[in-house]
Amino acid sequence: MTIEMKPVTAVEQYFNIFETSSSRNILKKTVLISAFLFFFCLTSRAQYSPELNRLMADVKEASYYDSIQLFTVGKKTIDIATKTDRKDAIAEVYLYYGNYFYYIHNIDKAKKYLTLSLNEGKKTGNKHIEDLANIRLIFMDYEQGYRDDTEQEFRTIYEQLKKTKDYDNTAELINLLGIINEEKNQFKEAAHLYLDGLALSDQHSLKHYSGVFRNNLGLIKVYTNQNEDALIDFEKGLEIAKKENDQRLVNHIQINMCLVYITSNRENKARELFNEVLEYSRKNNHPRELSSVFINLGTAYLSSNKPDVAIAYLDSAINVLKLHNMAFELTKAYQEKADILVRMNRTREARENLEESRKLLEKTGILEDKSAYYLILYRVDYAEKKYKAAVDDYLNHRKVRDSIDQTLNGKIIQELQLRYNVQKKEIELEKERTRSIQLEKSTQAERFLKWLAVTIAAVILVLLVSITWLRYSKKLREKQEQFSRQLIQNVEEERSRISQDLHDDIGQSLSIIRSKVSKSFTGKDIDPDLDSELSRVIEQTREMSHRLYPSYLEKIGLIRSVARLVESIQSATTIECSFDIDEVVEQLPVNVKTHLYRIIQECTNNTIKHSGATALKISILHKQDEFHLIYQDNGHGLSGKEKSEGMGMLSIRERAKIINGIVYLDDKVQKGLKLIVKFKHSI
Repeated sequence: MTIEMKPVTAVEQYFNIFETSSSRNILKKTVLISAFLFFFCLTSRAQYSPELNRLMADVKEASYYDSIQLFTVGKKTIDIATKTDRKDAIAEVYLYYGNYFYYIHNIDKAKKYLTLSLNEGKKTGNKHIEDLANIRLIFMDYEQGYRDDTEQEFRTIYEQLKKTKDYDNTAELINLLGIINEEKNQFKEAAHLYLDGLALSDQHSLKHYSGVFRNNLGLIKVYTNQNEDALIDFEKGLEIAKKENDQRLVNHIQINMCLVYITSNRENKARELFNEVLEYSRKNNHPRELSSVFINLGTAYLSSNKPDVAIAYLDSAINVLKLHNMAFELTKAYQEKADILVRMNRTREARENLEESRKLLEKTGILEDKSAYYLILYRVDYAEKKYKAAVDDYLNHRKVRDSIDQTLNGKIIQELQLRYNVQKKEIELEKERTRSIQLEKSTQAERFLKWLAVTIAAVILVLLVSITWLRYSKKLREKQEQFSRQLIQNVEEERSRISQDLHDDIGQSLSIIRSKVSKSFTGKDIDPDLDSELSRVIEQTREMSHRLYPSYLEKIGLIRSVARLVESIQSATTIECSFDIDEVVEQLPVNVKTHLYRIIQECTNNTIKHSGATALKISILHKQDEFHLIYQDNGHGLSGKEKSEGMGMLSIRERAKIINGIVYLDDKVQKGLKLIVKFKHSI
């Protein structure tokens, strides 16, 4: 697709280059990172008060890397804008929020804030912000695979922008269309678009975008093996960026030039530019960009058959990411390093890096990274001739990959179905309007009956869709509950196994050692410290076994088990503990008592570690055929996030579900925590 603009004679010159060039993927990551950063470079056309202008500049700067500063300044900006007549600033703040979350790959929150920006733009009549938010929402849908008509939608928006003469958004639109064509390896079409964008930018003095399009053209030439021509475009773009004092754009163009110098064996020039890039990133506290520089340089050195140098740069990236706790990016960096190590036949080190990425995956849960983890692990096992393990790794990779594809396809089908329903409804309404015009002379009774039929059909359609959705939601919840129960069961079984091993194996072994030590001191006085230390270790092992799996629930019952727990808490802390448990509780099945004990354990652990409480109370009361487990402490209580997303609360809710119970948090308590679990069980 080409956007129609004033003819550009330079197009044919670029096409002569592409006719004899082959595509390369070495700098694919670089062009996307650079393009997405340009994607965030909004220069608002609104003129605010001096205070609002200063705050908006702070919001924009913080959106690149500092979430705390972003939302602190953003809230202050919104408060001030709400009290003035410049409420369109609210839409721009939401736009920066969306940009930030897109930058850290949280697409759901990015869409949420961009939608808020779009709606605020509509309310305040800021068409520029409204259109920009809409363009970015469409592009995100395209990235996630939800749209197959993005180019056509962008063409429609382009026609509207021509009427409003919004040249900034037009340049943004052209830039995104170029990215789309690059991803499809349609470099000739992308070049057309970038040259059209360059002509538009020069014509309307959009200096930033002139530099952007120069940079984009240079990147196309790099991965079509036209390095010298690419440097010409980079240098022109760099000149523009420096004149405009656009240091961020200067930095990214220098990164790209640095990569070209490396692939062209001009390492001295590369090193000189690289030092400037590093100085800028460090000075402005841009850890994500700094790590991207290291990773891309590592990729370039790898393509130049210098894997050792590539590893060194990847290590630098990993150090930066670890320092700033960037789990998402760090996962990918470990996997990329492991990939290079496999190529170098350093499988042991590759496995170590994969293990680090696996630990991070437990926190991030990104399926794409999980799929890549299994694929690289498959290559490691294959290189070490562990063929059975390699087969399992590859099957796991395919399983995760299929899960991703299935989820994506499911979402696409749902959206297509929704669009079809809307389109069908519009067609039916259009037909009905036509009939109404043709039958204008018909009686009022006939019109009433026809509209009634349409309404009933619409209601039935809504009911069918609602019923289908409810059934789907019910099945999904049932599967999730089944998975949670199985997971808890597996955890309990594993705890039981470990507890038994500690008690039967390690505990007995320690007792034997103690006996042998005693025999070795026959006729002599055994060292009392040694005997005391052995006794303490044996007791600790026994206590660990009991904590892992309270087997004594079956022997001494729940009431005495809770009493032991309370005694251990009071002896180890300064917390005053009390409990009140009805005797009838002992008639409950062992599995129910086990889940109640685990819930009490989870609550006491939270009280000890986080609440700062000085007292707690545990009650289990029986009322007719219903039991109430009530846990109270006088600590700090739970935050809103801990109430809904904390792992402890999730575990408690799942265990309550297993015994057909419901969890309540008493919000009326002014200080501390009051948790109630209600469940029914016949005795």
